[in-house]
Amino acid sequence: MENKKKQKNENKMILKQWIRVFFLIAVIALMVVSIVSIVKAVNPEQASREKLYSYNYTSNLNYKVYLKNNQFFTSPYIGMNKQYISSLIDHIDVDAVYNFQSTEELDYSYNYEIVATAKGLYQNTEGEDVEVWTKNYPIDNQANQSGSGKTFTINKNVQLNYNEYNDIMTDFRNQFGLSIDARVDLSMKINITAGLKDSNENDLQASNTMSLEIPLLQQTINIKPNYVNNGGDTIYKSASKDTEMNVPLLAFGVVLLVASLIIFKVLVKSLLAVTRKSEYVLALNKILKEYADIIAETHNMPDLEQYDVINIKNFNDLVDVEEELHSPILYFEVKENVESVFVIVNNNNAYKFTLRESDFDHFKKN
Repeated sequence: MENKKKQKNENKMILKQWIRVFFLIAVIALMVVSIVSIVKAVNPEQASREKLYSYNYTSNLNYKVYLKNNQFFTSPYIGMNKQYISSLIDHIDVDAVYNFQSTEELDYSYNYEIVATAKGLYQNTEGEDVEVWTKNYPIDNQANQSGSGKTFTINKNVQLNYNEYNDIMTDFRNQFGLSIDARVDLSMKINITAGLKDSNENDLQASNTMSLEIPLLQQTINIKPNYVNNGGDTIYKSASKDTEMNVPLLAFGVVLLVASLIIFKVLVKSLLAVTRKSEYVLALNKILKEYADIIAETHNMPDLEQYDVINIKNFNDLVDVEEELHSPILYFEVKENVESVFVIVNNNNAYKFTLRESDFDHFKKN
């Protein structure tokens, strides 16, 4: 019967603990709501932003490396992501593809430019490539193209004369006697301006660049793409700059934050107290269960004034005393869930161990 009572008490403590944890989580949620409210109140322009549309794009550069007439390769070209023999390269055929898609009908315009950039490079002491000379060679461009709709696609084929740029960098190296690395970057930059159809407002101003890095002055090369294959964004309506601070929302957020902080502090203290009591109850029940054979519960606290009281700091030490003296351990609960006393009385001595709820206060100041 006593064990059932102890188990019930233990379960009650654990339940109280979980209830406080639940309320603590709820209060944290209220704190988040209050902070969001304050931010919205003091930043009305951001809070009042209206979503207009989203867009995404895919971009890709596909290439083939065409070869000079030779007795080794039967195919006129080699595909992507291979190692290429520089002396066999005739030209590089590149297909640039850009696909744009919006969630709403747009009035848009776009233009692009394709440039080959020859670069002379050397490595500094930190192993980084530093440009010693660079020059742009325009290859193609497209003036503004306009249209309406949710999608548009740009397809462009370009042929890069590899040997032309290899010769340029060979002359540069020989003229200055420099030991350098070199490459030619083939880049396509696309500029887009767009807005909702018939709105006469261009909310979208974006650009995207696709590049291939092609080494020069080497016996064999591999071509490295340098661009992002896909991306996108969400366009919002610009809020009026005259939007005033939302005072009622600010007041609500401040009051809610202050209240939730106070409740949070109270709940944390309460949770720590319940946790402390729970640990005390668990420790007490463990002692009573494991040492039931040598513990005798008494309903009256023994009068220890006539004994020399020896305070024991650890219950296991009290068990050692019991094994030596063969005297039972008397147990008395001074205050439920707060303090219990274990005593061995022998001749003029009383060996006393006190288990207190305050012993489990992990935040107790020294």
